[in-house]
Amino acid sequence: MKQSAFGWLCAMVLTLSAPALAQQTKPQQPAKTQPAGTPAPVARFTGKLSTDPAQFMQDVQLMMAATNNAAAKNTAAKLQQLWASNKLTATQQGNIVTLSQQMLTLGYKARPHLEALFNAVVAGATVQNFSDKQMDEFLDVATKTVRTDPGPEAAKFLSSAAQFLDTKVLFTSRYNTLRVIGGTFSFAYNDQDMPSMAPAAAPVAAPPAAAVVTQPLNTKPGAKTPAKKAAPKKRKSDGWDSADLWSSSGGSGWGDSNDGWGTPAKKTPAKTTPAKAGATPAAKEPEPAPAFEPAPYFDSYVAPPTRGPVLVLKDADLFMSTGGDSITIKKTSGAVVPQTGKFVGYGGQYGWQVNGNPATADLTTYDFDLNKAEFTAEPVTLTYPAVLETPVKGALSYKSLKKKPGAADSGYPRFISLTNDARVKNIGENIRYYGGFSLAGSRVLSAALDGSLSRIFVDLDGKPKFRASSRAYVLGDSLITAERASVTIFEDKIDSLTHPGVKLKYTKKGQVLQLAREAGLYKSTPYFDSYHQMEITAEMLSWPIRTPDINFSMLTAKNQVTANFESKEFYTNTRYQQIKSINKLHPLQMVVGYSAENGNKRRFTVQEVADFRKLKPENVRSAAAGLARDGYVDWNPQTQQITLRPKATHYVNSSRGKKDYDHIAIKSLSPSGKNATLNLNTNDLIVRGVDRFNFSDDSVTVFVKPDSSIIRIQKNRGILFNGTVVASSFVFKGKEFKFDYDGFFIDLAQIDSIIVKGKGSKGSVMKARKDTDFTLTNKKKTSTGKLYINHPNNKSGRKKLGAYPSFDATTGAYVYFDKPEVLGGAYDTTVYFDIPPFKLDSLNNKNRSAVGFKGTFVSGGIVPDLKTKLVLQDDGSLGFTYDLPKEGVPVYGGKGRLFNKVKMSNRGIQGIGDIKYLTSTLSSDQFIFYKDSVVTVGKAGTILPGPLNGTEFTKVTLPAGYQMKWAVKQDSMYLSTQPQGLAMKMYGDQYGFKGTATLTPGGLYGDGGVDGPQSFIRSTQIAFKPTSYTGKKSTLSIKSAEPNKPALTANNVAFSYDVKNGNTSFAREEGDSKSSIDLPYSDYRTTLSGGKWDFKKKLVQLKVAPGADSTRSYFYSTKPDQKGLKFRAATGQYDLTRYRLIAGGVPRIAAADAWIEPDSNKVYILANAQMRTFQNAGIVMDTLAKFHNLYKGEIKVLSRTAFTGNALYSYKNASADSFAIKFANFQVDSTAMLAGGPKGAKKGGLLKKGNGLEDAPPSPATMAVASIDAKDKFHLAPRIAYRGGVNMNSKRRGFIFDGQGRLEFSKVPTAADWFAVQDSIDPKAIRLRIPDPVAPARNKADEVGDASALFTGLFMSEGTGKVYPLYAGPKLDIIDRNLFQVGGYLSFNQKKGIYTIANHDLTDPNIYEGSVLTFNDSTGGLSFRGKLNLINSNKDYGITASGVGTAKPDSNRYDLDTFMAFDINMPEKAVEAMGVDMATNTKGSPEALNGSQEEYYKLGEFLGSKAVQSYSERRGKYEPLQKISPKMLHTVVLNKVDLRWSEKFKAWYSVGKIGLVSIGKKDLNVLIDGHIEIHKGDNNTDEVNLYLEAEPQTWYFMKYSGTAMLAKAQHGSFDEIIGRAAKGDYNTATQYGFYLGDDQEVQQYLVRFRRDYLKEDPKKKRAAPVSAASQSTGNFDFDQDASKKKKKKGNEPAFDADGMPIEEVPVDKKKKNKKETAADPNDPFGGGDAGAAPAEAPKKKEKKADPVADEPAPAEDTSKKKKEKAAEPAPTPAKPAATPEPAATEPSIDPKQAKKEEERKAKEAEKLKKEEEKKAKEEEKKKKANENDPFGGS
Repeated sequence: MKQSAFGWLCAMVLTLSAPALAQQTKPQQPAKTQPAGTPAPVARFTGKLSTDPAQFMQDVQLMMAATNNAAAKNTAAKLQQLWASNKLTATQQGNIVTLSQQMLTLGYKARPHLEALFNAVVAGATVQNFSDKQMDEFLDVATKTVRTDPGPEAAKFLSSAAQFLDTKVLFTSRYNTLRVIGGTFSFAYNDQDMPSMAPAAAPVAAPPAAAVVTQPLNTKPGAKTPAKKAAPKKRKSDGWDSADLWSSSGGSGWGDSNDGWGTPAKKTPAKTTPAKAGATPAAKEPEPAPAFEPAPYFDSYVAPPTRGPVLVLKDADLFMSTGGDSITIKKTSGAVVPQTGKFVGYGGQYGWQVNGNPATADLTTYDFDLNKAEFTAEPVTLTYPAVLETPVKGALSYKSLKKKPGAADSGYPRFISLTNDARVKNIGENIRYYGGFSLAGSRVLSAALDGSLSRIFVDLDGKPKFRASSRAYVLGDSLITAERASVTIFEDKIDSLTHPGVKLKYTKKGQVLQLAREAGLYKSTPYFDSYHQMEITAEMLSWPIRTPDINFSMLTAKNQVTANFESKEFYTNTRYQQIKSINKLHPLQMVVGYSAENGNKRRFTVQEVADFRKLKPENVRSAAAGLARDGYVDWNPQTQQITLRPKATHYVNSSRGKKDYDHIAIKSLSPSGKNATLNLNTNDLIVRGVDRFNFSDDSVTVFVKPDSSIIRIQKNRGILFNGTVVASSFVFKGKEFKFDYDGFFIDLAQIDSIIVKGKGSKGSVMKARKDTDFTLTNKKKTSTGKLYINHPNNKSGRKKLGAYPSFDATTGAYVYFDKPEVLGGAYDTTVYFDIPPFKLDSLNNKNRSAVGFKGTFVSGGIVPDLKTKLVLQDDGSLGFTYDLPKEGVPVYGGKGRLFNKVKMSNRGIQGIGDIKYLTSTLSSDQFIFYKDSVVTVGKAGTILPGPLNGTEFTKVTLPAGYQMKWAVKQDSMYLSTQPQGLAMKMYGDQYGFKGTATLTPGGLYGDGGVDGPQSFIRSTQIAFKPTSYTGKKSTLSIKSAEPNKPALTANNVAFSYDVKNGNTSFAREEGDSKSSIDLPYSDYRTTLSGGKWDFKKKLVQLKVAPGADSTRSYFYSTKPDQKGLKFRAATGQYDLTRYRLIAGGVPRIAAADAWIEPDSNKVYILANAQMRTFQNAGIVMDTLAKFHNLYKGEIKVLSRTAFTGNALYSYKNASADSFAIKFANFQVDSTAMLAGGPKGAKKGGLLKKGNGLEDAPPSPATMAVASIDAKDKFHLAPRIAYRGGVNMNSKRRGFIFDGQGRLEFSKVPTAADWFAVQDSIDPKAIRLRIPDPVAPARNKADEVGDASALFTGLFMSEGTGKVYPLYAGPKLDIIDRNLFQVGGYLSFNQKKGIYTIANHDLTDPNIYEGSVLTFNDSTGGLSFRGKLNLINSNKDYGITASGVGTAKPDSNRYDLDTFMAFDINMPEKAVEAMGVDMATNTKGSPEALNGSQEEYYKLGEFLGSKAVQSYSERRGKYEPLQKISPKMLHTVVLNKVDLRWSEKFKAWYSVGKIGLVSIGKKDLNVLIDGHIEIHKGDNNTDEVNLYLEAEPQTWYFMKYSGTAMLAKAQHGSFDEIIGRAAKGDYNTATQYGFYLGDDQEVQQYLVRFRRDYLKEDPKKKRAAPVSAASQSTGNFDFDQDASKKKKKKGNEPAFDADGMPIEEVPVDKKKKNKKETAADPNDPFGGGDAGAAPAEAPKKKEKKADPVADEPAPAEDTSKKKKEKAAEPAPTPAKPAATPEPAATEPSIDPKQAKKEEERKAKEAEKLKKEEEKKAKEEEKKKKANENDPFGGS
């Protein structure tokens, strides 16, 4: 039979509801009979199934339909198809019918119970293709199940069978799935549990229990089978498959709670095997691991129950999957038990990868829950060829877990061998392994299920290095680790280093063994070293086994916790008592006593001791664990066995006094390194950090303090060390001392010294030596001795033996006086006393007063050798006193002579008497002799004049209490006075010297102060002669009448003081530029080099040393009020009688930030630093930039930061007019003073170096004030008058004018007024703030403001209608219209004679917004740009305008190139119709927008600078302005509207073509014919006439008169829309409205406009009718013809509308100005011609003529021909801005050619500009320097 994958849906089975067996389905009521003639009733399920197969199937359909469930109906349909397919035999159909009826009788429901049965039958027949036998088998099992196990059990089986037969899935859920792949299956019902599926001797087709037994069906309701006795549960294996062991992969070994040996320490298995006979159950203990019980083997496995219906699988694959994992158990057999939800199997194989290598486990008996993704099998056979030499039997467990963050895997699958029989290959170089084997994910471990130990042996070069035993190794690729291992390290063939339980880590690659304390039983157990017979307590052992060094160290609190090294025989009663603790019976006595009372038995169990002592076993077990922890016994928790160690009997016998012991316990404290190192080559144990250790319990008796805190322990506790041995009051120092344990003595192989404590010494002998101690030193380096500590059998010191300790020395000794206690260590080993040999017994004896030695004292050359006796002195030291012969003895080889006595003690070698040296004789009671000098405090002394060996000295008398130091090697004697003592007397006792005088064979010198009658000199280098003295590095002070105030002090000078002739010369030391000469009475000091003082004349002449730089010589004021005033000078004369200073050679004085220049170069300074007033002085301000030069100054310098007085200043304005301004009130800027000066100002004294300038100014500026009256006619520049104050700031080039200015741009007095000026003004760069009261108003009401406000710009009188300019002046009437207004700053270009007013930076090319006005000084003409206020706009009719214009107010000439936006309240449809009509009839016309600079300026007032800049940088095709910004959406937008002012008609009128940009939303951008007129109406209201003509037949006329708007058009539907929307009458309108006009009004306007403004004679050329039938009369031809005429005439003057000639700049000058102004930042129009019309874009091609021949040619053709003719290029240059021509007359220019032409012109302009600049520079050089300098030569 073909088998496919299927599953078991256990989750669904468990949640199925059990049928309510107690409740039977109620019988259905019989259906009522329908009346005759009605339709047949719908068939309903009656609750019973027919026995007839055909009727049964119909009943099944009705039953399932009654469930109203689609799945149930589908099942019934499938059953019906199967029923009719003849796949079921009649018998099978009958069995199904019977089973179904029986299930209904037992209370099973149609859904899900009968539905599950039918699904199983259908799936078996159709999906699994059951044979008749298989179908019979399934139906028999189902029938027996329903009969025998009615209720939930049968329901589970049917549902599970249905799902399995359909999908082959045994279980599925959100988390995991179990599926069957391949193999065969069958159904069976087991009355008893199935036998094992292990293969029998002969293969059997099916298990006997699987046979179907036919029995009568139990039809009794509620009948149940008798309760079955629960089968014994599978017994869990202790130690490997408990929940604790398999809980996670994070633990060590198999479980999280591992004690180190692989057995759980906290949790216990659910069930354990009973203990063997005679064994005592293990009790819980606090520290030791629980008792070990052997794990059960596979033959004790008990399978779970398999009774009831089962699905039997054979040789099938079980596929188990979860979200993150999946496994397959291949070729396994077993039974699926739906009632218990388990699979009970046998055989099969599970394979997986471990670290990339394959591993397989062959299964035997096992079982698992179907609904869990996990299983456990025991036993299995593991095959892992990569690691194992042969397969290993053990236990296997799998569990699907998610991997923890950072973990390599989930820790599964897991395997553990049954015992320690695994043979691991390739475990590592030189490593042998014997033991258990286990896997936890990718980790390899050594645990065995029976708890047996695994062993590792590590060899090197064929020699064993160490072995380790553990139950739980982790066998990694690079590491072998164990939480607890017993380790033995081999020292030699006999001895070893052992530990019963440590944490092990062995690195394979580096071959490094590391042992650390484990956390369990043996955490404080020491290592035992059999070679050294020592116990070692350390936290870490580290050994690279290829090296001989094993290192011991501490890990925690290394600076507090010690590593301990104790002798095997060590004992203390304190520790012995601590073992007992609170126990009634001492644990050691308990186990040792048991051994002694049982034939010295060394090994016994806990139970034996407990029984013998009648104690509880758990108490004995706890005591045994504690003793094992400290190394007294060996303890096996698994076998409960105790093994006595020698340490146990040693402690018990020592406590009872039956055995000797020792006190050798060495503590090592090594914070920064290893505590000890064991060298296996020498077997020496080097211990570091040993401060001291004792040989007895009395710490004072004998102990050792090693040098460098290092000792070396050798075999059997032999200790080799360098350092100090203390035995009572004797201290032995030396090297290579060796302690012999058996003989219990110290061999002092090389003794350096023996120190004997003096009788007055107290405290520890190891502390600093007192002055009562003395030292005996060996004569020979090989001198030795032995210190016997105690008798070898009395190491413990239990017996008090008086002869110990003792010392035996056989050689003599020296007493050296080089110790610190003798004169502070002043002597070396050349000063000593030679004594004979000696012997010391009973070193504890305290009486040392009888010590004395005869011998020879050797002083090392100080005095001759003296034979005397060394005895104990009064101070407790060894010394002597020796009387000298009368003639004295030579000292230091004859350099001097000593008389009287010599004494030796701790105070050194002392002389009592006199010493003679050169011409001096000195007396003292205590001359102290050093190796190279003598010191004393003398009683008296004299130095005679000599001469001696050709050297003369001055006579000196020394006072009592002087100090003397005789430096023998330097052959110099230093004689010093006491600080508060008397002075040495010299020069006839008129001069006193205090300090240090040096007496040498070369003369007498001094370092100190010489106090004379008129002076006091302090110097470090004084040379005394008989009648004079000289010195260097001195301070010379000339005394005054006041005691503590000298008249003059010269610092750091070399001097020559002539006592005999009465004068002194002094000069500053060479190389010193800082030291000064102080003049306290004048409050000054100077850096002049030196001078000469005449005692008699009382004058000091100061000067610069010959060859010195006089520019570095200064006088400094020391008076604080003068704040560091200083000046340079070359000479000085100081009068000591009047204290007056005259400084000469003074070039200037720096005060504030100015230079005051004396006319005589002399400065007179009186007492208290008073400087005399200067006359006719010059002033330079400031000293850095020298902006201002003043003359004829009457100046008084007050301080470094202030001066006062007055001076004249020569000021030149921009026109080179000179004015003499008298400035006074010089003062420092107070605001700058308060601010603390500029940042970065250096702090320092007067003499500190600054920035390199000799008179660097202080930070604040100097201010001065002058006053100018209007009558002075002072001008800041031409046309700019000024009156008021002038403030000078030394740090600014110009002046700060604080007054009023007036612009004299107009001859009309009312055009300007005085305005406030408060600014710093530089005549070379005039910049004045011009008043700007308000921005231009939108209507009259807004314009009313302050009558006193000053305005600048063009204004229109509301009364007269006249346009007039203002230049910072008041309006004639406050309501006058602001036609154009400007404010901001005024600047003046002197070279071009142009004044500019603007409120923004004109040099920024990206600023297009803002008003600008320029005034030409030579022509009086104005140029301007910005916003224009042409009418008083309102909400119904408004004009927003901007423009570029020129004006000549004197001739009433005003021209505007405007950009206008009309906002008109009129029907929107009319605007749309107008836009469409004009667009249709203007195709091919020139463009209104040409991208000129003037156009950008005009757009700037609408869009802003940023938008215009973006617009100007656009590339590509034309873009409508409305898309650029919504601000350009208006009723009508015009450009290139050339407006002229008619003074006669007081009106603005347009000339030439008009640029039509847009109408409403319709963009046009065309140049067309038209007229605009703006003027005042009859009611003094604004009147605007707008006429636009696309062609003679297409025109629009709009007339606004303040209260109404009249509109008329010739073409389109415009008139119709206006006429319909108009309300009221135009003539009687009182409020705004729009009305339809007529043709006559339009013609009247045209005639009047052309007559009045364009000077057209109506008689010569009449306007043609504008009706639809009339032809074009060429009304605009006049302009074209006139244009042509003007072009032909060339330079003839143009005329305005009033017939007035328009003044023009000559053409050649105009061209030059264009080139000059091309790059002029002050030109607000970008260097272009403000009035020139921009070049037009090339005209589009003309439209072709209409092909209809009989139609007359329209007038448009003629007009276009004329335009073409007019567009021909003219040879004459373009007209100037004053007379722009109509746009139609200008020639069509190719854009590329125009661009090239512009570039060419720009290059020519740049070239011309450079030539002009070059020429200007040359001319400037020729002029005098002060001609154009407004500041008088600054």
